[in-house]
Amino acid sequence: MNRIFYDMCYEILSHYLNFPDVADTYKSIEDGIQYCNNYPQTMTDFMNKKDDIIRYIRNVRKDNVIDAYKNGQNPLLFVPSPFGKLLLQLTPNELYINLVTEIRRLIIKGIHQTIKHYNGLIDNNDLTAELLQEDFAVLRKYNLYA
Repeated sequence: MNRIFYDMCYEILSHYLNFPDVADTYKSIEDGIQYCNNYPQTMTDFMNKKDDIIRYIRNVRKDNVIDAYKNGQNPLLFVPSPFGKLLLQLTPNELYINLVTEIRRLIIKGIHQTIKHYNGLIDNNDLTAELLQEDFAVLRKYNLYA
């Protein structure tokens, strides 16, 4: 995971909030960051907040354009939920890792949406594949980064 790439993409998104879909995605990212920043530190707090965090993760997983990506595997496989476990069964640390991963997926979604506004004819799979490389070259290619 290229943290600098995701940080840059998040910053880029803040300049394209005039597009309603990008603004909605950005808001979802901010909500996720709030959950991360205020993540429960005790088991009691975790049990009280767990359902809200799971609800957030489930909501942001709906209709994420990168989930339509076809490369021979399910893109949700890069979400680190241990095989065979439901979100409700995850430990506090496992759920936190899933939360952080969902934020990254939302950032990719937001950049995807932004690029599509200016380059609507680009194939979704091709664009998603480029973005998942986490390379600044794709941002330069679409004039989002100098």
